[in-house]
Amino acid sequence: MPVSIRPVFQSLLRYLFIIKNLFLYGGFIPALWGPSLLLTVSISTDLPHDIIIILVSFLLPLIIYSYDYYADIDKDLKTNPERANLDKKLNYNLIIGYVCFLIGLVIYIFNYMIILFVLSLFAMGILYASVFKRITLKIPAFKNFYLSFIWSLWGTFLLVMYNYAGINRRLIMIFLFIYAKVLLNTIFFDIKDAKSDKKEGLKTLPAVLGIFKTVTYLHILNLLTAFILILGVVLDILPPYCLLLTIFYLYVFYYLEIIKSKSQTLSKKSMLADLEAIFYPFLLFFFRWIWNK
Repeated sequence: MPVSIRPVFQSLLRYLFIIKNLFLYGGFIPALWGPSLLLTVSISTDLPHDIIIILVSFLLPLIIYSYDYYADIDKDLKTNPERANLDKKLNYNLIIGYVCFLIGLVIYIFNYMIILFVLSLFAMGILYASVFKRITLKIPAFKNFYLSFIWSLWGTFLLVMYNYAGINRRLIMIFLFIYAKVLLNTIFFDIKDAKSDKKEGLKTLPAVLGIFKTVTYLHILNLLTAFILILGVVLDILPPYCLLLTIFYLYVFYYLEIIKSKSQTLSKKSMLADLEAIFYPFLLFFFRWIWNK
């Protein structure tokens, strides 16, 4: 390789490495649950959406996940050095950029309900990372239920407020489905930290119950998500095409069984859990199109 090209090539590789770490460890993939759930709500309820509210739905979880990463980066240097590959100063600057972008979008929308909603959930998320995390030392599974509640509110009601829509039975049923799904996801990802959480006295569900019992609990929760959809359709609360989302029962069952038998494969299979919700709007859109033909 010519000498003049080598520095350019090395810089390109360095930037690609940074981008890879951003996607893997910087919160990009889990933050996609925000727009994915928003679009799921939109398709299920016929509430309109646009690119602005999709970006807003992505940015808040991205900020929270990035801040959580930033807060734990020194700890990760000792316990999970691969996750700590992203430069701390760069991560801090990115968080500032995300916050500024989110503020700009919220000001552009200029919806008082959205502003209050964003500020409230943002505060709840940051408070967990900086203050409420200690409560997990005393109350088992507090982290799981608390964070799941935040993200379920965000995923369900952001679009409602954006459209000044009312809350009805369909939205409540969708919220219950989303809450069960997010709860399952947060507990699942705590499995990999069960040993370190137990040492620190954090009473996450895996730290309290152990991996095997936690996976059994997650199987029950997985079954509950399918039951919520079935009940919603039977009671004529949810549109019939929502029933097809029950196929994700098998999807979740698959990776839970793998983890139960080979817990060391969690890091490899965690991407399956992160990607699950991203499929929802695409499949729902397709199912609705087929149903309405």
